[in-house]
Amino acid sequence: MRATSTSGVPMPAAKRILVITGGHRVAMDDFLGAIGAICEERGWVFAHAVQPAAQNWLSPEHAGQWDAILLHDIPGLALKRGVAPQPIAPAPGVAEDVVGLLDAGQGVVVLHHAISSWPAWEGWAEAIGGRFLYAPGTLRGVDLPSSGYRVGPFTVTVTAPDHPICSGVTDFAVDDELYFAPVLTDRITPILGHDADMSGELFQDTFDEVSHGSSTGVTCAGRPADGGLHGGSSLMGWTTTAGHSPIATLLMGDGPGTFADSMFRRLLGNALDWVSSDEARAEAQANPFEIPLP
Repeated sequence: MRATSTSGVPMPAAKRILVITGGHRVAMDDFLGAIGAICEERGWVFAHAVQPAAQNWLSPEHAGQWDAILLHDIPGLALKRGVAPQPIAPAPGVAEDVVGLLDAGQGVVVLHHAISSWPAWEGWAEAIGGRFLYAPGTLRGVDLPSSGYRVGPFTVTVTAPDHPICSGVTDFAVDDELYFAPVLTDRITPILGHDADMSGELFQDTFDEVSHGSSTGVTCAGRPADGGLHGGSSLMGWTTTAGHSPIATLLMGDGPGTFADSMFRRLLGNALDWVSSDEARAEAQANPFEIPLP
């Protein structure tokens, strides 16, 4: 039964958010604290699931159980310092389940390192609009080196102030992790940028650091910073459609400082609200994208 206010007017049902983590370290108390604060402010509820068990929720049989799903995980990748990162193909039926869920219209927010998910499944990069490569790989027939990262201060800039995700959001400064990684610019609608220097020599090569346990000095120096397949993008957030589902990808979100930032919380809350909105779902239904299976 839907609750009613003291005036007798039906109150909207609380939005249900599923948060998925696992596959990468995160300051969990700070992260879930931020999610809890966002939900408390907006009158929502959330549940938290951890990979690999969380993958069971990403199937068409669960379509409609969650208003929005927030991915802050890295499935499909074996990560351990001192060992070369190893892409792992989806188990039989897993990719089909994910595609079935998105064909059913499930809104999803992809946060920060979740852009690294499923490196052995090229179609997932198409679904979310980009990919961080922990190991050299191929995307759209192009052989690419591993991606790079660096941590430092920069300003997140609002480039689409009229988009609902940017409602009430102004430019804000963070000390967070930046990626030198492919973005599929023809698949996305940009909403956020940043002002950081994207010179390749400033970015640590991730495969080098993870494989050796610490950096041996390999950077992204000399790589063309075209903002597309070769990385070096000034984008910090975008929207797209996967299947019949609205997708929002936000690239900040590395640690406690960002999780505590009021503007980041507003932005993330707006993104969850938008992907679960009737308007976003109708737009995705009208402009579907067929996700390539492995």
